[in-house]
Parts: sequence; C-alpha cells; structure tokens
Amino acid sequence: MSPDAMMLRTTLYTSAAVLACLLLRGRLRLWLGPSAAYAIWASVPLALLVALVPGPPIGMATLPASGLGTLPFAPGSVGGRSDWREVLGLAWLAGALLMALLVWRSQRRFVRGLGPLLALDKRLWMATHDGGLPASLGLLRPRIVLPPDFSSRYSADERALILAHEQQHLHRGDLWANALAIALLCLGWFNPLLYLGWRAFGLDQELACDAAVMALHPGKRRSYAAAMLKCQLGNAWTPLACHWAAAHPLTQRLSALRMPAIATQHAYRNSRAVMLLAAIASLACWVIQPAHLQATPVVGSPVDFSTMQPPRYPAAAAAAGLAGLVELQIQVSPSGVPEHIVILRSQPAGVFDQSVLEAARSWRFKPASVDGRAVTSAVRVPVRFEPDPAEDASGIAPATGGPQHIAQLERRAGCPASGCIAQEMQ
Repeated sequence: MSPDAMMLRTTLYTSAAVLACLLLRGRLRLWLGPSAAYAIWASVPLALLVALVPGPPIGMATLPASGLGTLPFAPGSVGGRSDWREVLGLAWLAGALLMALLVWRSQRRFVRGLGPLLALDKRLWMATHDGGLPASLGLLRPRIVLPPDFSSRYSADERALILAHEQQHLHRGDLWANALAIALLCLGWFNPLLYLGWRAFGLDQELACDAAVMALHPGKRRSYAAAMLKCQLGNAWTPLACHWAAAHPLTQRLSALRMPAIATQHAYRNSRAVMLLAAIASLACWVIQPAHLQATPVVGSPVDFSTMQPPRYPAAAAAAGLAGLVELQIQVSPSGVPEHIVILRSQPAGVFDQSVLEAARSWRFKPASVDGRAVTSAVRVPVRFEPDPAEDASGIAPATGGPQHIAQLERRAGCPASGCIAQEMQ
C-alpha cells in the first residue's frame, strides 16, 4: 500500500475510533462508572494497529510465470500534474516534528521550572518551586513531585488523598497512556478530532482516578474537594505529566464526587469488560478489511498486451530523465477485472505510483480457471519506466528493434518519452 493511502486509512480508522469514544464515554460513565469511560479510549490505538496490520490472508489462484512483453507508452501520455503527494508528505512530516518539538519544550520548561528536587523517598520528591504541583511525571523513573508548601497548604487528610490520587496514576500506567496519546496527536496533528479526543481523554483519566480514590476513601469527599480547590496550577503544565488539579473543568470533577462510588472490584471488572469489547470490535474490523493474497499456482495466461492501456510517464520524471520500477500485485476477479491493487515495490518511491495505479485500474485480464471454472487469481506486474537513450552525433537514435524503437522515433517528431511495461506472473 502506498504511503498516502496508508495515511488516509489510518486517519479514517483513528477518527472513527475517537468519534465512537466521544459518543459513548458519557453513557459508559453513567452505566458502568468513570473507569469504564476511561477504558474505552483503548480503542484508538487499537484502531491504528488495525489500520497498519495487513488483513488476514486468503487463498488465491496465482498465474504462472511467462515471458516478458513490452508495450510502448502512447503519444501524449506524459502527465502534466505535479506530484502533490510529496508535498503533502513533507507537510505532514514537518507538522509532526513541530508538534513533537513543542511537547518536548513544554516538558523541559516544566521540569526546569520546578528547580532542584529533594528526594523524600524512592517515588516521592519535593520541588523548590511550585509549578502546577502536585504531579506525577517520568516514564522510566516515575515519581510524585510535591510543592514546597505541601505540608502547610493541605491538611493531613488532604495530603493523604492527594498522594492516593497520584499513586493511582502510577499504578495504572497513566503516564505511559499520556505518552501514547501525545504520540498519536503528533502523528495526526492535522486531524481536529484528535484534539477533541485528547482533551476528553485527559478528563476521563482524572475522573477515573477520582472515582478510584473515592472508592477507597468513601467518607472523604469534602476533604477531596477542598484539596482540589487549593491547587495553584497557573500556567505551569505539561501534557506528559499527571497533574493533581489539571487544566480540565474542575466543576465537572467536583460534580462527579457526588455520584455513588463503585466498588474497586466492580470498577476493575467493568473497565476490563470494556477493553475486551474494544479489542473484539478491533479484531472484527481487521477480519473484514480487504485481505492480502496467499497464492496457489494454476495454469493460465492472462495477458493481452494489445488491450492494456499504457501508464503515463510523469512530466517531472521525464524532464529529469528518471527511470524507475513499480511492482504491483493485482487481485483479478473471475470476470478479469482488477479488484485490489497493492504496490509491492516502488523505485524511486512515490514517483511513478499514481501513474501506474491509474492505468492498472483499466486493465483487463483473462481470468484463471480451476476445473474449467473461472476463479479469483493474483498476478504480479512489474512496470518499468525508462527514458529514451541519448542520440549519437549523427542525430539518429540507436536502433533497438521492436515497439520501444517505434516509440523513440515518435519522440523525435515531438512525442513524449517512452518506456516499457513488463508483465510477469508468479
């Protein structure tokens, strides 16, 4: 599959998953609790995995190898359209790198703003400055960082609840979940649904953590709310940390404290059930997507070069004198029509892909047969692009014989570059 097709596919899959999460999270929170609403977000990376992994293999009749055939490129077949896919690819890469740079700068600024850290124990540290603390941060060495006035600002009950909240983040691996969410956001920086999903994901994460703490301390709701209101977040914040009172609507978190607490075992069971359903749905989507081909050789000859439309030689490639090779694998229906086309190899990458795909969709093949019945088959088609050889001093192009020589003579009269298409069956 070509890179632009893969990008489109991953965007559609992840967008559908985010949209499903946005629609279901409220109902899941009411029916199964905040932990279940948080668990549904596992469907987004699963959707990305489904988009990237090829579909399950299917049995397919495959035509045997035969001799190579050549076909000249038709006059006027040089494309005048610029290769916009390269521009889009560079724009996507620049945006992803810029997003990653902004996240790195935010994290670096946040950590440097804390000042020197004093270790209270293995996972508990105290900062010199209050920069949106308390918070949990660090992937390889996760730790809880407290503000310097932690003991004086919060009561004993409030301190215990805050530590329980941050320990829940570390226990559940929320820091890794945040890193994965930010990575997906950097890769899909152009998709507005991902920004909406990222904010909703962060809120669901905090609500699930609040619910877990309230299940362990059901009589401490007032102290928990008071601790939220005492936090001094300001402008210090990083998306890779778990902040005690993050930049999410505090009113919604405070309102959620009035909901009946769900027992820890029930919340665990509900969240695992939701993740299992998300995995099953992702597996179903993977199974029903177009399958990749698994060949079974049969006897047959599908090629009729006289009916095959030649590809266009891209104008930029012709002007630069570029040669190339695009190898296709085509699933041919029993009626001889291409059903599914996959690019196996492209050299140089992306230069000739669109031209070959446009031509391949119009090709017709003689279908393979098994026991006298036409069956679905697979054929591999290498398409070779070669610019005309330079003319000698006499001004006469070297004779090569066959159709390619005819195409070269036509170019001397003002016709476009020629090439050859080689068809081989595997």
